[in-house]
Amino acid sequence: MAVVEFFLSDLENLVGKKLSEKELTELIPMMGCPFEKLEDGKIYYEIFPNRPDLLSPEGFARALRTFLGLSKGLSKYKSKSSGIKLAAKNVESRPYVVAAVVRNAKLNDYVIGSLIQLQEKIHETFGRKRKKIAIGIHDLDKVKPPFTYKPAKPKEISFIPLDMKEKMNLGEILDEHPKGKEYAHILKGAREYPVITDSNGDVLSFPPIINGELTRVTQHTKNLFIDITGTNKLAINQALNILVTSLAERGFDVETVEVIGKTKNITPDLKPWRMKVSIDYVNKLLDLDLNPQEFRELLGKMGFEYDGYVLVPPYRVDIMHEMDIVEDAAIGKGYWTFEPKIPKVPTIAERSKEDFVYYLRDSLTALGFQEVMSMILTNKEDEFAKMNKREEEVCETLNPVTVECTICRPSLLPSLIKTFSQNKHRDYPQKIFEVGDVLLPDENQETGVAIMKKFSAGISDSKISYEQLSSVLDAFFSNLGIKYSLKKSVHASFIEGRCADIFVGKKHLGVIGELHPSVINNWKLEKPVVALEMDLEEIIKTLT
Repeated sequence: MAVVEFFLSDLENLVGKKLSEKELTELIPMMGCPFEKLEDGKIYYEIFPNRPDLLSPEGFARALRTFLGLSKGLSKYKSKSSGIKLAAKNVESRPYVVAAVVRNAKLNDYVIGSLIQLQEKIHETFGRKRKKIAIGIHDLDKVKPPFTYKPAKPKEISFIPLDMKEKMNLGEILDEHPKGKEYAHILKGAREYPVITDSNGDVLSFPPIINGELTRVTQHTKNLFIDITGTNKLAINQALNILVTSLAERGFDVETVEVIGKTKNITPDLKPWRMKVSIDYVNKLLDLDLNPQEFRELLGKMGFEYDGYVLVPPYRVDIMHEMDIVEDAAIGKGYWTFEPKIPKVPTIAERSKEDFVYYLRDSLTALGFQEVMSMILTNKEDEFAKMNKREEEVCETLNPVTVECTICRPSLLPSLIKTFSQNKHRDYPQKIFEVGDVLLPDENQETGVAIMKKFSAGISDSKISYEQLSSVLDAFFSNLGIKYSLKKSVHASFIEGRCADIFVGKKHLGVIGELHPSVINNWKLEKPVVALEMDLEEIIKTLT
């Protein structure tokens, strides 16, 4: 998830009302945006990767206005032709490009800050750290159309990149400029690099690396030229829609650009699109009895229109299935309005594994541990590379929205270590645990996936040893009345000789040990960690 920060005064101005403490801390999170804090006139929220349209104060305010009932239904956007053309040549490394013009922009510190935040947050999440999407924002009045998107050899073109005073060629930028060194891996192996130039040959952008100093956006900028390049045609169009509709919320004028490549495209396309959704399907899943008018009103609170079809605004890139509309209908109704009901499903009673999970949580809390909860979706770098493990077969997401969420976790331990890495500023010792599901490929299952419940715990401090956590393990099994044993083992994530496998009888349950120094470095941890992970399914079988 991305954490965004907005000036409260700017957000209130865009919404059109003062926001109460209850609205900020209780009601707005019901949209699916967890509240972080209010500090120094700034409000902080977490935004899920599927809602990049909420990454800007303009998009956030737009959603708030309908959710709070200050406006209703679909936001509609007009655009006229700018008369500007962009010739798109064959660029192998980044084959797709779209563009737009925004005129009559009134830029101040708030607006420039929100624009930069939106650009970078899209890069980091939806854009997979610029690999999938890279955005360039320029002062249009500093260059002369028409523009050209083309490939260039490393030494063929030179220009002054942002934050520099001397010209550099493309190869030098990749070797010497901070942004070049950070993102050079995206163009690794390419013989030619993408550039955008104007009719005078001046360089606007070297995507996905850096823009030119010539087109730097300042408070004096009145007209913007926006380019987005990438490896996915749909994604760059969606990103452009998010960006320009956010600026349109400020009252700026959006104009289209004619992109001429193998085919001619007029971008952006801001028309809403239509989706067939069955009200019966919505009622069945939400256990409601909505009529068409009530359904229309709920969707209006989420920025949609309904005329027998759902009209989806161009910035809602997360809407892919009827289920997404069901979710928004539930949010529009208000989660707090749903009353719990006993399901009308006959079942055979048996002891719930959750009983044991509750016991486990109480036991660990009593021992001074704090429970954490992390996402099931993760990525191969966190799961394998940072843990010194070889890659294994995992359940991968088909169309990941962000590079951070590309697989389903097969283990809890990396998520636990990631929590330590995100809390280095907190007091020590840190003692945390997590009980959660992991997913493993399994051809014997109907879905092809086996879901298992696991348990992981860890301690981080300046001085920490294997024995401190093994004593917790002793207390855990002693309270359950289960005999267990430890056998020395070798595990890539732990120090050799300070690691053991956990057994109950002959059944292998998990591993415990001191984290290997290279793993500590991979996660940029500042203190040693001792950790364990166990399979709860097998422990529950032992108890029943």
